Amino acid sequence: MFRTSFFLAGAHGSDPFCSRGQAAAESISEGYNGLAGYTQTRTLGEQVDPSSEPPFTGVAELWFAREEDALDAELREDSLRPLLASESAIAQVSTGDARTVMRLPRFYEGGLIKGVFPFRRQQRLSVEAFQRYWWLEHGPIAALTEGAVCYTQCHPPAACYSNGQPPFDGITELYWPDVAAARSAMSSRQMIEDQATDAQNFAEPGSVILFLAEEEIVIPA
Repeated sequence: MFRTSFFLAGAHGSDPFCSRGQAAAESISEGYNGLAGYTQTRTLGEQVDPSSEPPFTGVAELWFAREEDALDAELREDSLRPLLASESAIAQVSTGDARTVMRLPRFYEGGLIKGVFPFRRQQRLSVEAFQRYWWLEHGPIAALTEGAVCYTQCHPPAACYSNGQPPFDGITELYWPDVAAARSAMSSRQMIEDQATDAQNFAEPGSVILFLAEEEIVIPA
């Protein structure tokens, strides 16, 4: 499926959304053609690095079966604003083909936190070469992330590059049972050596962003 992600900015620690549950579902359903799912992701107060302030307060994630509906959603920011808190602003918008690399049965038990990793590719790589390497070469390495119960990649379609460079060339999401598990994974040998070394083959140095968040699935995709 295709996902359009609205990355939200606002006061640190604030809730970027003004409604939950059925009220949010009714509001979002009216504004987007072909909407198949909607998730509100809120950044946690507790992060891997307690000294760093997360760059985003959350993400509004809209799911579609068709690429054209997802791309059209990028142009409909006004339809999202009734769901946002007054101090929230849309900082970035990214559309992509969301692909699951690894998912364990424990994922469906719920109560997880997720690490969101938006990043840019190395400019020496074509979009096609980057996506192929990230999916086929790096994917199996990152699927071994310590303690993770799910790992996904979100690949922007070619149409996203027709009018210039999208804000991110990829978005990685890793799910863990809790923040302690995420911290353990981020300091593990597998992350520091295996993944970080391989990332030098495709990710632009210094471009990777990380923040921990919790999901509210408003409309299941």
